[in-house]
Amino acid sequence: MASTPPPRRLFISADMEGIAGVASVSQLLPGQFEYETARSWMTAEVAAAARAALDNGYGEVIIADGHGNAQNLLPDRLPAGTRLIRSWPRPLGQMEGADWPGVDACIFIGFHSGARSGAGTLAHTFHGGLFNDVRVNGESCSEARLLAAFAGEIGVPVILVTGDDAICREVSGYLPDAETCAVKQFIAWRSVATVTPSEGAAIVGEAALRAITRAPRTLLRLPAPYRLEIEFVHPVTAELAGLLPGFAQTGQNTAAAEFATMRELLVMTGFLSNYPKGD
Repeated sequence: MASTPPPRRLFISADMEGIAGVASVSQLLPGQFEYETARSWMTAEVAAAARAALDNGYGEVIIADGHGNAQNLLPDRLPAGTRLIRSWPRPLGQMEGADWPGVDACIFIGFHSGARSGAGTLAHTFHGGLFNDVRVNGESCSEARLLAAFAGEIGVPVILVTGDDAICREVSGYLPDAETCAVKQFIAWRSVATVTPSEGAAIVGEAALRAITRAPRTLLRLPAPYRLEIEFVHPVTAELAGLLPGFAQTGQNTAAAEFATMRELLVMTGFLSNYPKGD
């Protein structure tokens, strides 16, 4: 008997810094000012994109919660037909689930600029408390760029990125066919001009609908091999990273290694983001 083919699936990677209404680090972690409200805003934007997909040809939406403790999204406020990936650690981090059978497109919700972007509210790359910069082949990279490169490697296009206007401008430079949706405008590192959260969810849903029906779809492919160099906040972390097989300490606060695939690189950045603190 032939096996049942997987449903057509959309993958969503969700972060919080680029959500409408979010402007300060005091909103980003449990127990802090407005965190519970901010996670509700985040859930509403993700749910809006998921509904657009489920109402327009997708049988299932895989959602990877990729912010903080990865337990921000409120499961009971997501539509039926979604599968939520929560908590750490997991091999592909913010892209866990993107390689599941049937996934034919990715959406990034609530994204932000990279650590050395020069602009972007709450800009950082992977872990602002550990990493000052993440460079691949000598170029400082945002999470969006690296995750899109992994998506390109597995042949899955990124069709929509949402966040502030800074990350939308960046993404348009290397994913010209992708839809972008700015729910707020950058003023300073912790200051924005934002639409209301309810409006943010509505325009994200509309952008998701546009993205689902757009073509062609560019795949981002960075040239291999991939030399990853991380500038750590603390010298001790660089020293410890330099002890790992394949790594070398390249400066007081930096360590580097070379990888044949973006998958291997992504697994290592996830390890380095989680191992030093273990929570």
